[in-house]
Amino acid sequence: MATIRRKKPEPFALLQRDPGPWSPILLYWLATLGIIIVFGLVMLFSASYTTGYLRFGDSLHFIRSQVLCLGLGVVAMALFSYIDYRFLRKLVWPGYLLCLVLLVLVLFSTPLNGCRRWISFGGFTVQVSEIAKFEMILLTAHLAAKAPRLEKLDPGSNRRVPPSVWLYQRLVRELIVPLLPLLLVLALLVLEPHMSGILLTTAIVGTILLLGGSGGIITWGCAGAALFLLETLLKHVDSIDYLQSRLDGWTQDLDRMTSQTKQSLYAIGSGGATGLGLGNSIEKQLWLPESTNDFIFSVVCEELGFVGAVIVIVLFVLFLVQGFWIAFHAENRFCTLVGIGIMAQIAWQVFCNIAVVTNTLPNTGISLPFFSSGGTSLILLLAEMGVMVNIGRNGERAAQQREQMRAQREAARAEREAELARKTIDLASARAARTEQ
Repeated sequence: MATIRRKKPEPFALLQRDPGPWSPILLYWLATLGIIIVFGLVMLFSASYTTGYLRFGDSLHFIRSQVLCLGLGVVAMALFSYIDYRFLRKLVWPGYLLCLVLLVLVLFSTPLNGCRRWISFGGFTVQVSEIAKFEMILLTAHLAAKAPRLEKLDPGSNRRVPPSVWLYQRLVRELIVPLLPLLLVLALLVLEPHMSGILLTTAIVGTILLLGGSGGIITWGCAGAALFLLETLLKHVDSIDYLQSRLDGWTQDLDRMTSQTKQSLYAIGSGGATGLGLGNSIEKQLWLPESTNDFIFSVVCEELGFVGAVIVIVLFVLFLVQGFWIAFHAENRFCTLVGIGIMAQIAWQVFCNIAVVTNTLPNTGISLPFFSSGGTSLILLLAEMGVMVNIGRNGERAAQQREQMRAQREAARAEREAELARKTIDLASARAARTEQ
């Protein structure tokens, strides 16, 4: 029989009075986050003041809303940094059901540009797909971490685990079960339709399972199969008007490109090495659609040039490397998988956004984290950053506890060795005394 290790659940409270000490890497990560947020606010103001004045008669329209959401997001970040991760884990299934209800309700909302993605209440607009991303991170991490860790050898008999048991554990418990809730979410996103949400949510869940080691090599095989299916879909996409229109504009022919992509490339090319200067973008003068949202990176390239674009990319890479380090040094497997999911969301959004504005990928609505305008996205992202802070502090506390236990074991061993050496010396002295007599 295979040996499965299980841990007893630990008692917990809603809020932790002291999640743990602050590690240097966590402080560096927060500093990098702060630089990215400030940089994003500056670029959003630069990209939006003309659009805000011409469309709403207020140059501060976009930046005022973003600062307000930033304040709410910082509050959410502070709150989530003290919420016990075990409490979040208890709410994964109620949260999943709530997410499904919201995804169904959004299908009855007023369409915008042919899509139903937003729910409005009390003067606020919420994009449900952003909530779905966060929920799928928590639920996938919960299900993957819940799967018992299977040992290769039975300590009792020292025999190898039967292949059938190994396959069931790897394929069913660690891979299929965590993927099942995703299917229903994807089906509802298809009905919106929301292709970027589908791709991002799938990529996030896949990254959690791949980097978390769920399923082992089987997961990599499934990832290859998913890429094959995606290629097949793109070959037969002519039956889906929504997707076909996006792919038709994905070309190297300027005459056939979508207006957004064409103007984006004009902006990037105009920037050159050092850019036209902060605030001097021409394309943002209502030439470039969505210059305050999906295509804000084009404005960065135009105003700050290649140098500014590299700085943005380097900041995000540094932020992601630090974040993944925090995730892989978390207290337990669940926290590690949640951290991987949160960082994967940032990584995929940054990659896809830059790839879209440079015409590397077909045009689709993917925002640049902490730069693009969007209240729901910013608040939820900062709430996720609060979860990362909690994971980092708990991980540092666990590491210090492990170090203390190791030091205690080393001290106890040194004491035993010293006692043994003393007894050996005493015995040798006694023998020498008897010999002399």
